[in-house]
Amino acid sequence: MKRVLLAIALTLGFAGTAVAQQKMGHLNVDELLSIMPETKSAEGEIQKYAQQLEGDATAMQGEYMTKMQNAQANVDTWTQLRLQKEQEELESMGQRIMQFNQSAQQELQRKQMDLMMPIIEKAQEAVNVVAKEQGLTYVLDASASKAVVIYLDGGDDIMPLVKAQLGIN
Repeated sequence: MKRVLLAIALTLGFAGTAVAQQKMGHLNVDELLSIMPETKSAEGEIQKYAQQLEGDATAMQGEYMTKMQNAQANVDTWTQLRLQKEQEELESMGQRIMQFNQSAQQELQRKQMDLMMPIIEKAQEAVNVVAKEQGLTYVLDASASKAVVIYLDGGDDIMPLVKAQLGIN
């Protein structure tokens, strides 16, 4: 029994020593990305692309509304067969507009990922360099949106070092 207790005590002692030797750092990744010049450029491109997609959607919607108003204006003069065909075409246009909107949203997300991934990778590389230089075992993201760090008291805030590594004042 004493051997078991001694083994447990030694294991806990080594584990405590290992944890004590680990050095941690933290930074707010959201803030870091927001101050990188590349992010502003990417956000501008994303906004421009979103406006183009919105313009296309608005044009499709306008065409739909014109066609519907035309059908409503001619409801008394067109034959039942013509009205039925117009109704089918309006339904088809409505479905195409919904599909376009869904595809546009997916395409916008893909564009955002394509533009942001190189920026995220650049930030990650800078964090890696600073972490190695500072001898850190862990670097935690202290961004409020990520909820990775829910309490912060201690550790090294490496934001100034990462900003310097990226050449940001």
